[in-house]
Amino acid sequence: MIYISKGIARRSSTTELVQVVRGSGKVYLSGQEAELWLKGRFSFSVIRTPEEERILCRLIQMGLAEAESEESTDAKYWILTRCICCPSKTAKRIFGLSHEEKKILVWMVSAGLRLTTAELVYLMEHEVEAKPELLHSGNRQALVETIYMADTIADNLLENRMASAGCRDKVVEDILSLLKKKKILIL
Repeated sequence: MIYISKGIARRSSTTELVQVVRGSGKVYLSGQEAELWLKGRFSFSVIRTPEEERILCRLIQMGLAEAESEESTDAKYWILTRCICCPSKTAKRIFGLSHEEKKILVWMVSAGLRLTTAELVYLMEHEVEAKPELLHSGNRQALVETIYMADTIADNLLENRMASAGCRDKVVEDILSLLKKKKILIL
């Protein structure tokens, strides 16, 4: 089983006691719960024992993790479609990022709305440029109309279509790289 953690660790957290903030809620994790959450904080992690699976199920119930039963590129994509990726406070510093990572980060920082993984895949697949008329909160509607058509606006249609996009795995890889570099957070 593969998983990724959701939420933000408070600065006062230690490896023994982790305070995780997600939305308006705070949760304290210790022991194996803290260990498992920390392992999935900046990358995907794998569950190896029934005890770890039981603990992961508790983290999922608390809204602190997302998982899939198989370890594959498909599973990583589907997990990320159920997560909210947000730029961190350090997101505006783009030194050391690849060209593709910079493009994704510009969209995440400037879009005026929280873009989903499927929406980011769409923007990269269709080579949509981050032009001023698509950026910031005043242009949300124009961006939404660029991404969604009448045949993709229904629930999960865009996610299903982008699951077979040629650039999907590269976008997932870049999102994970941005997470490891602490440019984004997963909520």
